[in-house]
Amino acid sequence: MASPPQPDASQPSSGYRVFQAPEAPSLNLRTFLAYVDALHQWDYDAIMACFDEELEHRILPASLGRPVRNKMQYEEHFKGVIPMFEKFRVTIHDVIESDDKIAVHASSKGESTLGTPYTNEYTLMITFTSPSRGSPDVHVEELPKMRCVKEFVDSAFSAKFFSEEQDKMNAIAARVQETK
Repeated sequence: MASPPQPDASQPSSGYRVFQAPEAPSLNLRTFLAYVDALHQWDYDAIMACFDEELEHRILPASLGRPVRNKMQYEEHFKGVIPMFEKFRVTIHDVIESDDKIAVHASSKGESTLGTPYTNEYTLMITFTSPSRGSPDVHVEELPKMRCVKEFVDSAFSAKFFSEEQDKMNAIAARVQETK
């Protein structure tokens, strides 16, 4: 999938610091950084490759009413999100690691295909699979996969943005139907 044009992310609007990855990041952090890079490339296959087959993905807080999704359900959900955005960029502010878990504070800026600005803030709590080894004769370690993702979003912004974008898209679809 082609990468959408990126908004200028040189200065995060939040004033938060920008995380600098260490020279030798952990395997879990390497997986997360690959995920963010895939988001910047808007590469659906690379995004989904970061998730384990046993994925459990939650968008929180629970008051948003979003369902818990397995990998197949999240793939379908994300297929519907990708066409909504013209621009999308993530800024990582902080990462805390412990064993098989990472907690991340991040924000994003972007623009919908209808020209609506998008800004959101996230806290992600991610549990990873154990890294696996390649075949015994190949000493390559595969990166772990994200198995459980708890993604806390700016609930007020998210609810408003996605509801209004869907209303706009429905209105456009209705006008197209009227002209047929």
